[in-house]
Amino acid sequence: MSPRRAGFLFPLLLAACLFGMAGAAERPALLFPPDLALIPDAKVKLFAYRPPGGAADNLLVNGVSSNPWEGEMFLKGEVELAPGLNLIQAFGQTVRLFVLQNARMERFRLPGAKEGEELVFQRYGLHPALDDGCDGCHVATGGKLTAKNQLEACYACHGDFSKEEEGKKPYVHSPVRSGECTSCHDPHFSARPKLYKVEKGCLECHDPFPSTGTVHRPVANGECLSCHSPHASTAPMQLRRWGNALCLGCHADTHEIHRTAEVRGRITQVPEDFPREKGNLSCFGCHAPHQTPERKLFVKERTELCKTCHRF
Repeated sequence: MSPRRAGFLFPLLLAACLFGMAGAAERPALLFPPDLALIPDAKVKLFAYRPPGGAADNLLVNGVSSNPWEGEMFLKGEVELAPGLNLIQAFGQTVRLFVLQNARMERFRLPGAKEGEELVFQRYGLHPALDDGCDGCHVATGGKLTAKNQLEACYACHGDFSKEEEGKKPYVHSPVRSGECTSCHDPHFSARPKLYKVEKGCLECHDPFPSTGTVHRPVANGECLSCHSPHASTAPMQLRRWGNALCLGCHADTHEIHRTAEVRGRITQVPEDFPREKGNLSCFGCHAPHQTPERKLFVKERTELCKTCHRF
């Protein structure tokens, strides 16, 4: 099984157990780690589900019996692993783990027994809340767990993004305002940073910009978070800084004259509706922030753009 497929199936299995989907809650299961996981430590945390009244199940670590479990229905434990390839067997499942202590890589490729074949081990990040048990995010009812309201559960540990900052009202990303944290984050574990679960990132919900013409480099590189906060900001569109301060973070030494709204000479007449910021001209008056058919991200053809303020 590929690490991508494992990363897709195991959260589904975990969700099936947690939410009591038909039939899933009747079977014991090893929930974490998934098959083909890269482990950067000599120990690995284990999480499993055992139905109410189910018998205890020791596991095998490289063929050696172990019983690390704590808990009754939702079990957690920790076992020692050996450097290199390890096998864990429990609840009728076998998972392959590869230990590379202090490894910083996200994937490790191990040649297979046949020429041209290989096993690809994927590193996963765990939600620290799992150590505190399931009841921080779920409520037990009739032997099954149902999820709490996401704002209630997530804000119990994470900051409330909707609160004002120094008296400034925040602009909140709509999924955050709606309490849909798990639309972007996996609540249990993920192979992506910050428990992201969406493969396309922002493009999972937002339409991509055309790749023709001139494309702002952060946009071309998929670095939306360079300019936008994914949760909330005191600037519109969740911009990380207000107005020109955002652009000047990267473009600090350009357009000193054009940044001022001061009129010098009779050939310059700045329209009243030209975008401004605190008396200065806005960068967005001349440049598009994402993509444009024109060079240098001009919002219109250069000669026509200049004629906006300069009457020849």
